[in-house]
Formats: sequence, structure tokens, C-alpha cells
Amino acid sequence: MIGHGTSLLLHGFLGLLLLLGIPGCSPSLVDESPTEGSEADETRVDVNETDRGVEDKLTQISVINALMLGQYDGLLSIGDLLRYGGFGLGTLDHLDGELIVLEGRAYQVTGNGDVVEVSPDRTTPFAVVTHFQPDGDFDIVNLTSLTELDHLLDERIGHRNNFIAIRVDGHVASLTVRSVQRQEPPYRPLAAVAKSQGEWTHHDLRGTLVGIRCPPWVEGLNVPGYHWHFISEDRKVGGHVLACHLREAHVQYDPCTSWQVQLPGGEQFNSLDLGEDLRKELKAVERSRSDEPGQ
Repeated sequence: MIGHGTSLLLHGFLGLLLLLGIPGCSPSLVDESPTEGSEADETRVDVNETDRGVEDKLTQISVINALMLGQYDGLLSIGDLLRYGGFGLGTLDHLDGELIVLEGRAYQVTGNGDVVEVSPDRTTPFAVVTHFQPDGDFDIVNLTSLTELDHLLDERIGHRNNFIAIRVDGHVASLTVRSVQRQEPPYRPLAAVAKSQGEWTHHDLRGTLVGIRCPPWVEGLNVPGYHWHFISEDRKVGGHVLACHLREAHVQYDPCTSWQVQLPGGEQFNSLDLGEDLRKELKAVERSRSDEPGQ
């Protein structure tokens, strides 16, 4: 997380972008106070029914520091979330497992590792989605760790200061994923919950890595760097990725040049110290890799 002085500088920078109205560059910090539990007719949303708005727009529900501090109550229904994008990741109300959004459908990986399709009336306290429209693609072979994958993507994609949505489809030689159990009030901070997370290792399966790469300047607002979730082709295996050995895969990527954040407007959210430095806790929870040296 950024310190107080840096925080003021970042806020000033974002404010300057908004005042300048630079096309395709200004994030939209929106306090829309979305209706909790609003319903949609189906879990899958046809792209023709969505409000696309700006192409290559990333829509985010709440900020990562709020989730880190235990804000797990749902803010937006899954049915409404899918209208903002059919590709992305997050979690569910009460921190009830991992959320994967792929091809217009939402999936939950429960704390026991089961994969279920999410009903449209469930809600999310934190999620990031986009209408995935890839600008480029390439094939990769035999990458033995997430770190190798991250480095290769940085070299091939660039766009250091943009958000990037990344889809990786292929054959996974080995994979370690995690999820967490549903929480009940009074909520513990995410770092405490993650100490009892479930972890599972799988071998020789096909599936999709759903990734969001955030730029370095989003500390406290999202997870800087790569954030990966996985779901298998048969929709039986999934979770937040801790380790991955890719045998062969096809990469598609979509740089996002517009960023919208929906903020809750309630008293609970506004009582939080979102400027608290949570970099250490965030790295342990969201950036931890079991395939890195020393892990």
C-alpha cells in the first residue's frame, strides 16, 4: 500500500486525469451504491443485453483494502455484475470461496474445492470484470512456474501502466489452487482467514487461467501485478492459483484503457482506514506463490 504522502500524490494524479478528460485513460471512481441482491433472469448474460459503455473498460466492485479489512458483505448481484463483463475474477458474499467469470458465466469454487455455477441473485463484495475482446494472442510451451509466465507476458504484452485481461487456455501438467470457507460476522481480516485456506494440487488437466494484471500504481485499490484464477475444461476443478506448470497453451490478451470503480456508500465502508499500509498482508494473501523459490 502507498504511504500518506504518496497517496495524496496518486489522488492528485487521478484527479488531474479526470480534469483533463484524456480519452481512454481516466479511471472513473463511481459511488453508485449498487442495489444489494438485485436479480437477473439468467446467470449467463447475452452481450447484446449488456451496457458495453467504453470498449476495453474494466469494471471493479469496491477496493482491495476494504476486502483485506473484512468487508465481505455483497454489494452487487452476480446478474448485474455480468452486465459489466463476462470475463474476470473476485469473490462472493461472506467471502464464500473464489469467483471465476468466463464466457459470460459465473462460477464459485467453494471452500471445499467444489465448482458450482453461481445463481444471478448471489452477490459479490469484490470483483473485477471486462467484456473480453482480445487485441493479440500467441502460443506458449513448457512454462514451469507462474513467475516464468508473468515474465514472459510482461515481455510480450508490454502496456506497463494499463490493466490487462489475460486468458490462457491449454494443457496443465500440474496446478495448485486454493479457496476459503464462507465467513460469518464479526468478520476477521482476510490475512487471518487465509491462514486456514484449503489447497489442492492437480495433474494433467485442460482448462483456462483467468488473469488480471494491474499496474504498479493501484496499491491499496487492487492487486498490483498478476492475479490468476483457474477453471478446468470440465468445470470440476478451480480456484485461486498458487502454482502452475503449463505444458502448452494459447494466450489471448486485452489491454483495458478505461477503469471504473464502484464504491459502496454506507457508514461501514466510510469508517475504514483505507490508507492503512497493507502491502505485507496483501502479498501473503493474493500474491503468494508456492512455486517460487523459498516458498
